[in-house]
Amino acid sequence: MTAAALPLNRSGKILEILPSPLKINLMELGFLPGKYITLHHQAPSGGPMAFQMEETLLALRKSEAELIRVELI
Repeated sequence: MTAAALPLNRSGKILEILPSPLKINLMELGFLPGKYITLHHQAPSGGPMAFQMEETLLALRKSEAELIRVELI
């Protein structure tokens, strides 16, 4: 499953960042394998998604969240 498919207020452990030109950018933001993220908010109509990672709230487009492979915890 990807971060884009996480249910609201559920957490997942990042398994990998899928190959993409944005991979390095996501990793620089802190989306690294082994870290835990929680979907905090999702805008309607496929808008941005806000993920809580440790003490940081980060917003990603749905297309960017689809690059983060996670497992539910």
